[in-house]
Amino acid sequence: MVFSFLKRRTKHEDPARAVAAGDYETALEIYRERARNDAMRSATWHKKAAEVLALLGRTGEAVEEYLLAAAAYERDERHLQALALYRTILRIDPDNEAVREKLGEIAAPEPAPGEDEALAHGMTIRTRLKKYVPLFSEFDREELTGIVEVMEVHRVDAGHVVFSQGEPGDSLWIVAEGEVALTVRGNDGEAVEVDRIGEGGFFGEVSALSRAPRNVTAITTRPGELLELSRDYLEAVAIVHPRVWEVLEEFQKRRQVPVGI
Repeated sequence: MVFSFLKRRTKHEDPARAVAAGDYETALEIYRERARNDAMRSATWHKKAAEVLALLGRTGEAVEEYLLAAAAYERDERHLQALALYRTILRIDPDNEAVREKLGEIAAPEPAPGEDEALAHGMTIRTRLKKYVPLFSEFDREELTGIVEVMEVHRVDAGHVVFSQGEPGDSLWIVAEGEVALTVRGNDGEAVEVDRIGEGGFFGEVSALSRAPRNVTAITTRPGELLELSRDYLEAVAIVHPRVWEVLEEFQKRRQVPVGI
């Protein structure tokens, strides 16, 4: 068995190439080894290991790796990325109690005045999300809970076109990880960049509010994860929490960009 594994490692030192070749076991071993030895990027390697385990149909182990990745993201105060992983876990394991408990923190009371700095480790998910994601800063706990419940997670590569100028639009997007460039067609037909949206930023709210065609093209500049909130889901949340639309409209008015997004 040892010699067999060494032969696989000699053939596929790059885990991405191992996955492409269908050599999932080798890729999994490499990702787990990197997670052990590269503390700075352990979240990335645990997440990659989880993705391979999902391909192998080993759901329970995949969930364990996703949870390790989420914990590493939280230690690094990258709470939106952790949230994206919690939503991913619920997609493959809807009854996962650990994740349900984590998401339940969104409905927990706010820290008492003055505790935010002194007891930062005790901040709820909601408080942390509101701190790091401008869009969430105006929602109360019930409103934010409803929004989190209907988010869809999309893993994207660099160069992925999220939507194109002129297309129908009915969803709002949040950058959990990576970066998105917004471009418009110039008079010569060439793309002209008008904005870049980084982690914690959002785009697409004009079309989500009005169903108007997209005024820009959105394309990823790096691999990452995007959270999508469709208008249909937002309308369902707004039935219970009508202020959701008011908050989105107010944020849209504040955005000083050359074109509607």
